[in-house]
Amino acid sequence: MLSTDAVIHVLLVAFSSLVLSISLLAYGERRNTRYLSLTLAFTFLTMSQIVELVETLFLSSQLVLIPDTGIHLSHFFDFLMLSSFGFALLTRKGNNLGG
Repeated sequence: MLSTDAVIHVLLVAFSSLVLSISLLAYGERRNTRYLSLTLAFTFLTMSQIVELVETLFLSSQLVLIPDTGIHLSHFFDFLMLSSFGFALLTRKGNNLGG
């Protein structure tokens, strides 16, 4: 039986994957840098949630660290996600990729 914490992590992975799928569809339609940045942000969110789920289910909440840095992998993905959201906010509206 999964603990409540594990269930929440499974739901977070499912929801972040859903939002990632929606952003991929939106990027496919619009093909601009803002939507690319949003898609990258949701990709990093999903990866962060997967790392946290693995930590919860299989590693007894032990942190996954990036070797030789001591940086928590999930925190690194969070940093990349926030950077991508910030870039999406600063990108001009009409910046299209590939024509």
